[in-house]
Amino acid sequence: MKYSVQGHDYTYDAKGERMWGDDTVLLNTGVDLTANMPWHPEGYTIEKLFDDSLYKDFKENTDILLIDRWRQAGFPIDIGFPLDTYHTVAKDFETHLRAVEKTKLLPIEDFPIPIRLLEEKISAICKTPLVCKNPFDQQSVFHFRVIRPSKTDNNPLHRDVWLEDYDNCINLYIPIAGSNELTSLMLIPGSHTWAESKIERTVSGAEINGVKYNVPAVTDIKDNFTMLRPSPGENEVLIFSPYLIHGGAINSSVNQTRISIEIRLWKL
Repeated sequence: MKYSVQGHDYTYDAKGERMWGDDTVLLNTGVDLTANMPWHPEGYTIEKLFDDSLYKDFKENTDILLIDRWRQAGFPIDIGFPLDTYHTVAKDFETHLRAVEKTKLLPIEDFPIPIRLLEEKISAICKTPLVCKNPFDQQSVFHFRVIRPSKTDNNPLHRDVWLEDYDNCINLYIPIAGSNELTSLMLIPGSHTWAESKIERTVSGAEINGVKYNVPAVTDIKDNFTMLRPSPGENEVLIFSPYLIHGGAINSSVNQTRISIEIRLWKL
């Protein structure tokens, strides 16, 4: 799969059986939480997250939580460790995976602020009551995404709804450290409305450079398309449809690890 964003060219070769979809538009049979929003045509928006005082608490508690989790993974670091220098202690893939195991599927009770404050904020933006509880499996979790510079730590391009437990929700990308125009999440605006017949993908989870992913990977796209790398700043959140093609977000920075919180909300 070849794609370009902001003048940079990227490629990956996904192993596994491939398929072109049919003319189904998955969004037409799902809950579209971007419907009636001014940003529906693009499928995403960037919004202010919290008031300044609450964001200060959120950021301080996030740093404490993340460093505690890394210490549980065996990293000899203390409070004050610059988060975007994570790659200096996780120098190999095995060490990185050990840390990933400590920073994924975290219960919302561990969220840096009371989760209802986030739910209320995003509900107001989307103009409908939302909760962080997956009706498919009843899980209420969030993840840290940690992408080292010039490494293959990122997922391939995909739609979340190719996994049966991630439809009917809204996705949040909350930058924590090292997130900028060279590192942040990539997406294809408007792709949430595409028919499956426009996309070739692996039938099941892809394997790329010996790494296996849960999500199927996009392997080809008919016609021209535009990739963007929206870059929410401090105290901002990227809100996007799970039907949107996203991922493939290689960290093109030379010396910064990109860290974000990934969390999903569903209609109450």
